[in-house]
Amino acid sequence: MLRERFKEIDLKLTELAEYLQISRPTLYNYMELYDKKKYGQINLKVLGLFNYITENQLAGKRNVINYILTNLVEVEELAKSDEQEAFKKLKKCIVENPDSKKSKFIINCVDNDFLDYVIFYLSDVVAILKKKKRTAQEEKSLAPYNALLQELKTLNNVEG
Repeated sequence: MLRERFKEIDLKLTELAEYLQISRPTLYNYMELYDKKKYGQINLKVLGLFNYITENQLAGKRNVINYILTNLVEVEELAKSDEQEAFKKLKKCIVENPDSKKSKFIINCVDNDFLDYVIFYLSDVVAILKKKKRTAQEEKSLAPYNALLQELKTLNNVEG
């Protein structure tokens, strides 16, 4: 049964519905139709994904996400034109090197919320670093970032 396969690869149905840009009830309906072998009533792209998942027993969550990004998601469907370039870069990064630390980090950021505060902070840091003139408060906000950066540089010199 398809639902068990999703559990095996640790892919939550709410996540999958989001990735596919369909509602959860629609996803549940497609899964039920798939299990009943009523393939003609399933969206062809979703059917292709279901076949990929059931035919590739070694495929894990990362492979499924890569499959979706590569075969199902059109960048134009995801975002406004000003966001399309970012989605293209993200897709390229993950598809070209899914085992890189950067790709794994991106996937962890999407899959988990324990990094949210760090991500929010770093987003603010990026905005501040782009400025030519910074306020005293902005400089103060950069202090943890600068300390972390210095610590990481020290660690890399010791280990390198």
